[in-house]
Amino acid sequence: MPEGQVSHGNAARFARTLVGTTIAEAWSTDPRVRAQRLDARLVGETITAAEARGKFHILRFASGRTLVSHLMMSGAWHLYTDQAPPPVRRVMIGFRVPDYVATLARCPNVQLLEPGAPLPGRVRALGPDMLDPAIDPGPALRDALAAITPGREVGEALLDQRIVCGIGNVYKSESLFLACVDPWRPVGSITPSEAESIGQIATTLLRKGTLHRGPISTYDPPGWLPSRGPSGQNWVYGRQRRPCRRCGTPVRARGQSDDRRTTFWCPACQR
Repeated sequence: MPEGQVSHGNAARFARTLVGTTIAEAWSTDPRVRAQRLDARLVGETITAAEARGKFHILRFASGRTLVSHLMMSGAWHLYTDQAPPPVRRVMIGFRVPDYVATLARCPNVQLLEPGAPLPGRVRALGPDMLDPAIDPGPALRDALAAITPGREVGEALLDQRIVCGIGNVYKSESLFLACVDPWRPVGSITPSEAESIGQIATTLLRKGTLHRGPISTYDPPGWLPSRGPSGQNWVYGRQRRPCRRCGTPVRARGQSDDRRTTFWCPACQR
């Protein structure tokens, strides 16, 4: 499930491999994207920057154009060496540069902005990015939560990208568990120190996530060797009815907020 760790990890990877290169070929197999004529518009563009804002991917070009994409629930950017044949099915947009081929799969949420056009409203409305090195994530979340309706549940508020951005459903459940905060508590009951703890924990987990591809992993079992890479396991997410790794109480799960995104928590550890 793409969260902020994916967009920031991809931005770092694209900065290393794509920035400074010129697109020689571009294509799409999706009629919704082909209607934008991205294949013709991207050819000849030189990539000057790769950025992430929350869950958005942003590629900037020397012409002043900007390619903005959001992976939604199941999209993915892939990067191949130009020696390997890239996939030809379900490619929203693909392009070739010297040495590499990049493709966006399973997500039509991509658009190419002309020079001078503002970023989409959804990007401009984002709250502080928890992976932005220019912010202190603890105070940023503390101040953001203090500014919203106090009756909102904290688990729901963490998913509102207008408050802070980058935290998705997995990191929400994991961060609140590690901070020992009940996801159903109203924001007004969260102390400043609790809010700062949630922000710091979430950012630590997100930063760790940028270093690895694949499923989100926040828990390493006893004896797990870091050299083996992520364990693929979590503290509470996806573990409903299984014993809490801390206290043994069965982990609970229930849909939260209007979107009914499933929240996982330990009723004994989280207060």
